Amino acid sequence: MILKIPLNKNLAILVTLALTFSVNLIYCQDFRKIVKLSGKITNPQSDKIFIRGTKFNKVIKVTSEGEFSDTLKVEPGNYSFYDSKESTSIYLEPGYDLTISVDTKEFDETIKYTGIGERPNNFLASYFMFTEKSVLGNNVYKNMSSQEFFDHSLMIFKKSTALLDKSKIDNLSFNANQNETFYFSLLSDLISSKVGKEYFSGKSTGLITQYLDKEINSLDFKDATLFNSNYPLRFFNSYFTAGLVANDENCLNKYENDINEQQKKGIITSLKRGISFYNEVELDTYYLTLKKLLADDNSFKIIKTKYDQIYSLKKGNPSPSFNYPDTSGNSISLESLEGKLVYIDVWATWCGPCKAQIPYLKELEEKYRTKEIAFVSLSIDQLKDSSKWKKMIIEKELKGIQLMADNAWRSSFVKDYLIEGIPRFILLDSSGKIISANAPRPASFENGNYYLNNEIQILFDENL
Repeated sequence: MILKIPLNKNLAILVTLALTFSVNLIYCQDFRKIVKLSGKITNPQSDKIFIRGTKFNKVIKVTSEGEFSDTLKVEPGNYSFYDSKESTSIYLEPGYDLTISVDTKEFDETIKYTGIGERPNNFLASYFMFTEKSVLGNNVYKNMSSQEFFDHSLMIFKKSTALLDKSKIDNLSFNANQNETFYFSLLSDLISSKVGKEYFSGKSTGLITQYLDKEINSLDFKDATLFNSNYPLRFFNSYFTAGLVANDENCLNKYENDINEQQKKGIITSLKRGISFYNEVELDTYYLTLKKLLADDNSFKIIKTKYDQIYSLKKGNPSPSFNYPDTSGNSISLESLEGKLVYIDVWATWCGPCKAQIPYLKELEEKYRTKEIAFVSLSIDQLKDSSKWKKMIIEKELKGIQLMADNAWRSSFVKDYLIEGIPRFILLDSSGKIISANAPRPASFENGNYYLNNEIQILFDENL
């Protein structure tokens, strides 16, 4: 028997089938972009975690037992996994189904991934631990010869590639990106170090010169796409910054003829960072380099103003003054501390590196308790957070003179000293003149640990 279905009913069935197919197609396309992420955090720091990337931010709820689970719609690439106190790099691709386990008491040492996508991420975890243990302390680096640093850097490069090979990751794109990272990190480390300074000044050994000549000459600086990603771009800016400051002819030729205007702007930005208290040794050469490159540019006026201001804060010059309230509301001025060395710590309650210095600042205060030194901690927290500031002073049993600036980063003392990052320490003599506008911190960081800094103690002893 043949059933006759009216035309309008046929049409309705076809439309329904088409819609169903479309919905399923869209669902499948969306599914291919999904990452499943779940896990268990032992000793959770918060009731949420964050997955962050370029133009991506996802907050995932964590239960009281430390468990979490969610799906993410992401593009392939590197992201950060952040638990409100610590973070790590995580690689995500559509189709990954990852389970994460971590104990926050030993975050980096215990993080582990299982499931689809586990190999790239377990590699990243082990690579982070390897690089952390390989970081050179300042004193170790200072005492190294250029050849020793060159050999150390090559060793890190070779061990990094061996670690990647050992991980047996069958993701060609991931492997290519990691090898690119290793290679350009090596070149950046060499160029921006004492090795690079000797190379550009013609003082490096034949072996180092030949190696860097070969690697640099193999790169096509006219290929702008080569330097789009993070690590190649880091090398690119390091190469031109170091080379132009050294007045290297080959580097200057590449700057003038091989790169575009947008790239030149990035290099100028990198050079401008050298007009800083953190670069006192090479301040003049950076300034003269910028003057040569921007002689006819109005923006050079701003650079000159900053350069002149840094010079006004040289050793022996009178210090800008301050007059700010302490925790009881009493005003304390620089003039009221005359007759003592004044060691000023510019900090904030939200600043992690600032808080890391506190135990050593307290140790320093105790060690020089009987000496004529005024330890001044100047908070640049917002005034609305004054109660938080006072609470931290009590909780951490902070000593010395505790002051709060009147307008955070815009406070006059902060602007007078060109403070662009904290913690920042300043040392003044007993008459209010500058000993160091960027004094050594209470603690130095060596081999993954903090130690009481000998440099600041020497400076104290020389000026008491």
